[in-house]
Amino acid sequence: MKFLLPIEEAVHHLRDSAFARLRDVDWFQRTILRILKDQVVLVTKQFDDHRLTFSPYEAIGNLLFRQGHYQRDLAERVLAILGKPPGRTLLEIGANIGTHTVYLTRSGQFKQVICIEPEPRNLLLLKQNLILNDLGDRTTVVECAVSDHEGVADFYFNDQNFGASTLIKPDGAGAPTSVQVRRVDGILRDLGLRADDIGLVWMDIEGAEPEAIKSMAELVEQRVPIVMEYAPLRYDSGKAREMTRYLSKHYGRCLLIEAGEECEVDLRELSLDGQFDILLLP
Repeated sequence: MKFLLPIEEAVHHLRDSAFARLRDVDWFQRTILRILKDQVVLVTKQFDDHRLTFSPYEAIGNLLFRQGHYQRDLAERVLAILGKPPGRTLLEIGANIGTHTVYLTRSGQFKQVICIEPEPRNLLLLKQNLILNDLGDRTTVVECAVSDHEGVADFYFNDQNFGASTLIKPDGAGAPTSVQVRRVDGILRDLGLRADDIGLVWMDIEGAEPEAIKSMAELVEQRVPIVMEYAPLRYDSGKAREMTRYLSKHYGRCLLIEAGEECEVDLRELSLDGQFDILLLP
């Protein structure tokens, strides 16, 4: 009956408004995941300016599902500090499922991206997310881990956090699998790229940073900006000090970035405790 239509519309509006508010409530999001776990393996979600496919049950995917991003604030802060990069190629070492690839290319500051990733589950989603965001033609995916030598190495999976899979044997680790490892300089040479083509190196490789740094001497000597997760507890103290002394010979500034703010620190005096993100600048 026509006189009931306004009432029905009001009820629908109240329902939609209530659901919209619930979507951002933590307990409701956890409940939805528990209900869907036996039926939904992956989620493709539309964010403001991009789409991502991810598993909502592992650590990074869960943050995407519940918070709407993974370190986008860090990516945007780095871009603001960096300004126009000296080169127009982004080199991402440990690209995971492509979250930062998408965030960093949305700025328009990079024309080309090199994504290095060894984890098979991440690789499947990385390739899917590049397609979803029309980045396939601009991105080269290199399926390997990075170290200071070429060959193969043991690789340890983390089923709770795919991004925490690592070359460094964790406590209580299960049986490893073998992955190809390559030097960064070898990868760039094969792709026909020089150090001055690279505008930014973004690296998050779960404790393998000292070996990766050794494999990119030309990038370091050219003082190409590097964002990296610095995790000294995963290295021995001698290895951490060796790496920071080497980097301090080439980089004039080291910014520790945390909660959207940064403070300048002396590379040679970086803490041997904790885990944090640093930006190295000329």
